[in-house]
Amino acid sequence: MKTKAQIFILCEDTVHYHFAKKYFELLGFNNRKITGKYNPTGRSVGSGAEYVKKNYEKEVRAFRSKANHLDYILVVIIDDDTKDNAKFLYQKCTPSSNETILIFSPARNIESWFCYIDTGNLSIEDLNEQGKITDYKNQYRNAKPTEFAKKLKEEICVNRLPENAPSSLHQACNELNRLK
Repeated sequence: MKTKAQIFILCEDTVHYHFAKKYFELLGFNNRKITGKYNPTGRSVGSGAEYVKKNYEKEVRAFRSKANHLDYILVVIIDDDTKDNAKFLYQKCTPSSNETILIFSPARNIESWFCYIDTGNLSIEDLNEQGKITDYKNQYRNAKPTEFAKKLKEEICVNRLPENAPSSLHQACNELNRLK
């Protein structure tokens, strides 16, 4: 893995940012080479997903201007919110196979990953009685994202992600494998 690379994280809010930053630090990347941008209005005001969508093409252009002369990784984290947000990004601008543009998209929100990491609940992506994926945001409102990043890396991913883990986490692992 190219752990000397600079990493730029485009994400919805500080929870996403601190989770991703800690996870990449645990992978061996230098914390001083990890920067990012997220919705400046914070978690409770405005749509973080809309912020990511609005800035995605600009950050891809910036990535492409730097990638020829820098070891650079663009990490994008967008909650799927049951609206195919990741699909929207891929339609806007699909990274080529040799570009280190990684898109992570939890099925409902990042808190669904926290629930899986915390409890091993395999049904976090299942539809509830209203036909929607359960929202765990309130349950993990005061969670420390760095602790979940540590637990994911040190307990779950050490021996590979379990086969029956949520599909959005498997997709995230596939994205990470592109760095090898």
